[in-house]
Amino acid sequence: MNPRLSNSAAFAMLCGIWGSTWLAIKIGLEGAPPFLSAALRFVVASVTLLALSALFRSKLPRGRVEWSLVAFYGILLFTVDYGLIYWGEGNGVGSGLSAILFATYPFQTAVAAHVLLPKERLTAQKLAGIALGFGGVLVIFRGQLVTTSDIAIPMLAIVVAATCAAIASVAVKRWGHDADPVSFNGIAMGTGALGLAGASLLAGERWAAPSWPAGGGAILYLAFAGSVVTFVTFLWLLKRIEATSLSYIAFVTPIVAVFLGYVARNEVLDVLVLVGAGITLAGIWLSTSKWLSAGVRKVFVKPTRINPAVADPPSEKP
Repeated sequence: MNPRLSNSAAFAMLCGIWGSTWLAIKIGLEGAPPFLSAALRFVVASVTLLALSALFRSKLPRGRVEWSLVAFYGILLFTVDYGLIYWGEGNGVGSGLSAILFATYPFQTAVAAHVLLPKERLTAQKLAGIALGFGGVLVIFRGQLVTTSDIAIPMLAIVVAATCAAIASVAVKRWGHDADPVSFNGIAMGTGALGLAGASLLAGERWAAPSWPAGGGAILYLAFAGSVVTFVTFLWLLKRIEATSLSYIAFVTPIVAVFLGYVARNEVLDVLVLVGAGITLAGIWLSTSKWLSAGVRKVFVKPTRINPAVADPPSEKP
């Protein structure tokens, strides 16, 4: 398959599945407390990935750097990031508002990439595209921007979660180029699940079997579709495209979530939602367009003229 086509297909799949997970998390919290729900999700996903890793004899991490990266990724992404997301949604932040707050992820990824990845510089084009894309998300969820002070801390938690996700993805892009997506995620999710279980105990959550289908069904969906399939694909794709470009998933998933709500739950889909979706997609195009970047360089960067006499001096004959 053409690499560009396979990359686009993987990106679209991630947008589609992760676009449904905000609602799935909200449903799952009806049947299990936040940290326990997240821990069970990643226990199931970790066991599945480790079994697949053994079956296909996937390469395990080697050396201090790779093992340190696994631990860092597992704690920062699967314990802290997802712990904050589940806690935030469990304390009053709606799924739409969560999507807005987490849509700060592309900007934070661009900043982290600028610092850690020499090939991913933060340009005016990227900034303009990210700002436009975020503006589109605000238009889509404009009705959920009115908040109260009692959820200020849960809202901040989801912004910090986006920070954790940005740093984790850029770290793997920088140091995880040899990591096997299956075994790496399996070990990292297991590490994250242990951290979430500890957080659940510290929070005094009641440990009991999740209700069915709300709690258990959501956990299984989030484990298999929202974790096993997506994170293996995410690491595979992260090796092939810029970390900043991959982070634009956070702009598309709110669009997917809105359309799923329209199809599955008969939610209202007004004209401004479509306008917001268009603005967001335009922002992604603006940020990633090589054609636009080349055009700007042609306009603003003057070609250097070389004096032929200097560039190609006449040869001297003996």
